[in-house]
Amino acid sequence: MKLFAVLLLSMLTAYAQDHAQRNWNISVGFFVGANAMDTLSSRGAMESNPLLGRGQFGGRQMAIKSGITAGVILAERMILRKHPETRNFWTWANYGTGAAISAVAVRNWNQPVLLQPALPQSATAFK
Repeated sequence: MKLFAVLLLSMLTAYAQDHAQRNWNISVGFFVGANAMDTLSSRGAMESNPLLGRGQFGGRQMAIKSGITAGVILAERMILRKHPETRNFWTWANYGTGAAISAVAVRNWNQPVLLQPALPQSATAFK
């Protein structure tokens, strides 16, 4: 019931905004959702993006990815304060980027997870 109340409140807030602002907010939600979906699909798999660091996708990579996402949204917001006429461009940029990231997430879910090989029994006996 609490979730329904939060969703209703957010819908009313979105309805009260002007049309262009509402579209940009929805596009930011789509962009963040796509990044979350990509993060969940990458968890535990080997990361191939050099910006996030090589190796198994874990907490460090999640923090970097979240920071990049937050930085992009903050930069857009700062640009929109000075140049509100670019709102339509940023709205479509968020949708395009979110669609590309969603495609990567779908691809990740279709890939087999390659786990790191376990140590042989003789290597663990001397610890």
